Amino acid sequence: MESSNKVRDIHYFAQNVAIGQFISVEIANSNRESFKTHLIGCKTGSYLILEIPSVLDAGNVKDLLVLDRKLIIRTICERTTGDCMGFYSSVQGILKIPYPVFFASYPEEVETRELRTDKRIATTIPCMMFKQESGEKMPGLITDLSEGGCRFELMVQEEVVKVKVNSMYLRYVDPATKVEITRLCEVCSQRKIGSVMSIGFSFMQAMQQTG
Repeated sequence: MESSNKVRDIHYFAQNVAIGQFISVEIANSNRESFKTHLIGCKTGSYLILEIPSVLDAGNVKDLLVLDRKLIIRTICERTTGDCMGFYSSVQGILKIPYPVFFASYPEEVETRELRTDKRIATTIPCMMFKQESGEKMPGLITDLSEGGCRFELMVQEEVVKVKVNSMYLRYVDPATKVEITRLCEVCSQRKIGSVMSIGFSFMQAMQQTG
């Protein structure tokens, strides 16, 4: 983690994350294996509780989760700025029953860096999200927008946990030109609070006028 990043105090993590959001865990060894998981819970100043991913999702990386294993944890400030945060941690405990989770030490300090260099503008733009033109169109709202990306929110069923693809199309009326456009977007972050799924996208291609 770079020294030019901003260093935050011990309370910053709990103030800026939401239960259930994505967490990236890197094993601090020569191979630097990593996997994605979810935040299950935390006790400020003491520990984090993280889901152990399945072999299907993360291969045998879970075998590297042993007591005192050093970790580098990264995630997004989902509740606030959208910045990336990272910190050093270690494995404090492992449970396999009733659900496979592990305990990681709480960060003594957190470093953050801004992901978006473009200014974000709060919006309420009606939008359709879809994987392919012939597929299901999912309505929602773009709640903030910049030159490089946006945040899209939609209502989902209780059983929906996450978007299981890396990219989606968004179709909306561009507020600057008033023309309907379609853009291919990469999924950068996602979280679910209640029945609302919030997805952070980066734009992968220039705007394409619809029709």
